[in-house]
Amino acid sequence: MSKKSSGFLAGAVIGGVAAATAALLLAPTSGKKLRKDLLEQLDDLSDGKASELVDLAQEKGVELGELAKEKTAEYPWVGEQISQLKDDSSELLDNFKNQTQTLSEGFQTNSDKLKSTVKPIVEDDIVLSTDDIADDVTEAIEDRQK
Repeated sequence: MSKKSSGFLAGAVIGGVAAATAALLLAPTSGKKLRKDLLEQLDDLSDGKASELVDLAQEKGVELGELAKEKTAEYPWVGEQISQLKDDSSELLDNFKNQTQTLSEGFQTNSDKLKSTVKPIVEDDIVLSTDDIADDVTEAIEDRQK
């Protein structure tokens, strides 16, 4: 059994004990009855209830592992398709990263060109209307592209 599943089982047992304790503590019973109930539960756990549950969980885990092996042998193409999907998605992600990088670099280049074109217009300290500035920027860009 893997460490992951044994850790899960231990967590499930501890969680069950914690839940039972919380239920008892939150139940409207007297202190004497509560102490008695807690002692009974501790006796049950020490008598092997917890180990019985762990054994049962381990047995079920083994059964599930065997079932998974059977289904894997019965449907080997599923694993192959999953592997192919992983490869394809990895390739798509790499392509997407490359295209995004290219677009980002192109945007930065065009942004730098626009800044260098607009900067002289702004530095002239001439107050123009928005339409005049737009026309000047458009003309400057067109001139640069020629």
